[in-house]
Amino acid sequence: MPQSCLELLDPTRRAILVALKRLHSATAEEVAAHCFLSVGAARQHLQTLEAQGLIGHEPERRGPGRPRHRYLLTPRGDALFPRLHHEALANLLDAVAAEPVETRERILERLEARVIDTYRATLERESRGSPLRGVVAVFEGAGYMPEVEERPGETRLVLHHCPVAEAAAAHPLLCEVEQRCLAAAVRRTPLRRTAWQPAGDPVCAYVFEPGDG
Repeated sequence: MPQSCLELLDPTRRAILVALKRLHSATAEEVAAHCFLSVGAARQHLQTLEAQGLIGHEPERRGPGRPRHRYLLTPRGDALFPRLHHEALANLLDAVAAEPVETRERILERLEARVIDTYRATLERESRGSPLRGVVAVFEGAGYMPEVEERPGETRLVLHHCPVAEAAAAHPLLCEVEQRCLAAAVRRTPLRRTAWQPAGDPVCAYVFEPGDG
C-alpha cells in the first residue's frame, strides 16, 4: 500500500483528518469526542487545518442562534489519503515502454505538452509578480510539498515529498520528462537541480536562479 502523506502531519491533526474521513462531516464537539480532545483544543486544530486548505466548513442551523460549523475534508485534504496511484502509473509506464519507439515518443510528446500547459497556467495564475511564488505553486499543485530555504547568495527549493517516487524508481524516464516539463514551463526562471532522490539524496532540491526576463 502506498505511504500516505498523512504520516507527515502532526499526530493530533492527522487523527482529526481521519475522523473527518470516517464521519464525513462533524462539529468541533464531535471531533473533540472522537479524538479525545477538549473542545477548545479541537477548535484550534480545526482552524489550523482550515487555514492550510485541508478542511472546510458548512453552516448547520439547529433552532435559534448562530449556526454551528460542520467541518469536512476539502479535495486537497482528501488527496492525502492513500491511493493506488503508484501501481497504476507503473503499469501505464510499463505499457508505454513496450510500444515501438515512434509510438512511445509520440505519447510522451503529448503528455509533456499537456503537463507544460498545466504548469504554465499555474505560474501565470499564482506568480503575482514573484516568479518564485509561481514555481512553488507548481510544485504544491503537483504534490511535492516544497519548502523555500533562503541561504547566503542563493534561494533553495526543497521538495519533501515525491508523489511518483515508486514509479520513478522503476522508470527514471519519468524524472526526465518532469525535468523537461519544468524547464519549459519556467524557462525565464531556471531551476538548477542540486539534489535528487533517485541518486540517493534524501530529497530533491533546486537552486532558484531568476533570469534576466
